Amino acid sequence: MNSLMTLVSAAAAAAAQPAPAPPLLLSDAARQDVRCFVLYAIAVDDAQDEKVKAGTSLGLMYYFAKIKLEAPALNLAAAIRQEATAMEKDPKVKEDGAACDTEFQKRADELIDLGQQLEELAPHSSS
Repeated sequence: MNSLMTLVSAAAAAAAQPAPAPPLLLSDAARQDVRCFVLYAIAVDDAQDEKVKAGTSLGLMYYFAKIKLEAPALNLAAAIRQEATAMEKDPKVKEDGAACDTEFQKRADELIDLGQQLEELAPHSSS
C-alpha cells in the first residue's frame, strides 16, 4: 500500500513538470474510475481511524478491480499520473469524489442486499 501512496504522491508532484509522454486516451468512464481510485488512495493514506481506513481500502480495491475488468490493457500507473496531475487544477474534484462515494455505496448496498437474500434462502437450523 505504501508504494501506491508513493506513486500517487509522485504523480501529484509531477503536476508541476510537463508530461514527457503523450496523454492517454481514456473513455469518460475510465477517467472517472481512475479519478475515484486516486481519491480513495489518498483517503486511505489520510485516514487516522482504522474503520475509516478499512472502508476507504474497500473503495480503493473496488475501483482497482473495476478498472482492471473494464480496461485490462490500461497502463494504470500512467493513467494515475495523468489524472492526478489533471485533478490538481480541477475545481470539480469534490463533485467527482461525491460521485465516487455514491457509486461505491450503491455497490455496497447491493452486496448487503445479496447477503440478506442468501440468508433467507439458507435452511434454518432449529435450536
